[in-house]
Amino acid sequence: MNVRTREETDAIRIEGINRRLVELLGAESVSTDWEERRLYSMDFSEEMGEIAMAVVRPRSVEQISALMRLASAEGFAVNTRGGGMSYTKGHVPVRPDTVVIDNAGFNRILEVNTVDRYVTLETGARWADLRAALKGTGMRVPYLGTLSGNWATVGGGLSQNATGMGRMTLAEHVLGLEVVLGDGQILRTGSWATSGTAPFYRYNGPDLTGMFLCDSGAFGIKTKVHLLLEPWPKMSFGCVTFKDRVSLVQAQAAMATSGLHTEAFAFDGYFVNEYALKPSPPGDEKKEMIQRFLADNPVKWRAWRALLRAWHPSGLGYLKGLPNAMYYVAEAADQAAADRVQQRIAKICKQFGARELPTTIPFGLRYGPYLNVGEIMANREGEVNFPINAKFQASKAVDAMKAFEAFVQDNDALMKKHQIRMACNSLLHGHFWGIEPVIFWKRPLGPYRHHYATADRRAATQDTVDNAERNAVALDLRYRMQKVFRDMGSLHVQWAKSYPFAEALAGTGTWNLLEQLKRVTDPAQVVNPGVLGLGLKDRI
Repeated sequence: MNVRTREETDAIRIEGINRRLVELLGAESVSTDWEERRLYSMDFSEEMGEIAMAVVRPRSVEQISALMRLASAEGFAVNTRGGGMSYTKGHVPVRPDTVVIDNAGFNRILEVNTVDRYVTLETGARWADLRAALKGTGMRVPYLGTLSGNWATVGGGLSQNATGMGRMTLAEHVLGLEVVLGDGQILRTGSWATSGTAPFYRYNGPDLTGMFLCDSGAFGIKTKVHLLLEPWPKMSFGCVTFKDRVSLVQAQAAMATSGLHTEAFAFDGYFVNEYALKPSPPGDEKKEMIQRFLADNPVKWRAWRALLRAWHPSGLGYLKGLPNAMYYVAEAADQAAADRVQQRIAKICKQFGARELPTTIPFGLRYGPYLNVGEIMANREGEVNFPINAKFQASKAVDAMKAFEAFVQDNDALMKKHQIRMACNSLLHGHFWGIEPVIFWKRPLGPYRHHYATADRRAATQDTVDNAERNAVALDLRYRMQKVFRDMGSLHVQWAKSYPFAEALAGTGTWNLLEQLKRVTDPAQVVNPGVLGLGLKDRI
C-alpha cells in the first residue's frame, strides 16, 4: 500500500484549493505563477516568509466574502496586499497555504461629497488616485498620503496607520469602513452601519472603526473607507538647517509643545545631499505646480513672495554639504494668518540656532507629484537601505536622538568592517515625535526591489556580490536599534510582523481582549495569521 508523504498530501490539498479558487473567481483572477507568487509574498524588507500558493484578484466585495467563506471552511490563510510598500512583513505569509489578495485593482473612488465633507473609496485606491479625484474640488483629506503615494494604497495606510504628509496620521480622519470578516460576514462601521444613514460620522455607539485601524490586517479585510474632507487651507512654508541633530530635535520638541505646525520633517546630511542631486522638474510640470499654487493663493503679492522664497538659482543644489534640513508647513484659514504662524515657528527654530533655507522642498512636496519609489529601492552608489521607525512623546525626543548617536558610535567599528552606515530622519505630526534611522549596505537587488527599481538603480547594483555575513550584520543592527527604542518606551508605525507588539502587551488585559476579538472576527484564524502575533496555528 502506498502511503503519501506529508509533502504529497499538502501538494494535493493546495492543488484542490486552487481549483476551487478558479471556480469561485474565474481563471483570469487567479495566478499560480511561481515568480508572481514570490513577488507578492515579499515587501520592502525582502525578509522571506513562505511563498503564497496563489495570488487572487477579486472584483467585488461579494467575491471577497465568498473567498473568506471558502478559506474558513478549508482552513487556508488569506493575506491582503495593497501597493506592497510595507517594510515590516505586513502581508508576508507565515504559512505556505496562503492566498494573497492583490488589492491594487480594487481602486474606485465611489463618491466625493463636498457638502457633507466625505469621500468614499475602495481601499486599493492609491494616494495618487485620491489626489486626482479631489483635484478642482477645493477639498482634501487632512492627511495627504505617504511619500510613496504613487504606489502606496489607502488600505495599506489604514492597516499600518501611515504617517506622511498632512495633519496627524490617517486613522484620525476615518469616518467609517466596510470590512469582510474571517467567516465572510460583511461589516459596516460608523454612521454608515445605521439603517438609512449616510457615512458622515464615525462615533455611532462603540467605535468599531478603530478596531480595524492600525491592525496590520489582523481582524478583517478592509474593502471600502469613508474619509473626512476639509477645505484646502492656506499654507506657509519654512525650511531650516541646524549645526547638529540634537539642536534640530530640541527645536522639534519645542514645536511639538507649541502645536503650531501641521507637519515637520527633518533629513540628515545623507538625504540632504541626495536631494541636492535631484534635477529640477520639467518645464511643463514646474509651470503646472506654479499655476496650482497661484490658484490656491489669490492674494498675488503674498503668493509671489512665497514663490520667491522657494526659488534658488541652483535648484536644490544649495542643500549640498549641509548637515541636515528640516521643512515645516503652517496652515490657517487665510494666508496672512498662515504667514504669522510660520513666523512664530521660525522664531522657535532660531532659539536653537536655525539658519533659514529656500522653501523648495515643502513647496515641491505639496504641489509636485509623489516621489518615485523606484529611486529608493537602491541609491546612486548601489546600496540598499532599510528604515527603522519609532514614535515618542516630545519630551523624549532629545534622549532618543542621543540614543541613536550612541548606538552608531558603539557600532562604528562593526559597521566600517562590513561597509554599513546609518543615516537618520525625524518628524513631527501634531504633538508626537518620530525618529527614522536608515541602514545602508551593499547587496544585490532581490526580486521585490528589482521589480520596482528604476533602470539606473538596477544598473548601480548589477555587479554587486552578495555577502551573507554583511546582510546578517545589517539585519542584526536593525533589530538591536529597534530594541533600544522599545526599551525607551517607543511605539511604532507598522507593527505588523517585525516589531514586538505581542511582547509589548504580554500579560495585560489589553492583549487578552485582542486575542478574544481575533477569535470573534476570525474564528478559523485565517486572516493574515501571525500579524501582531495573533492567529498563529500549527498548520501546513
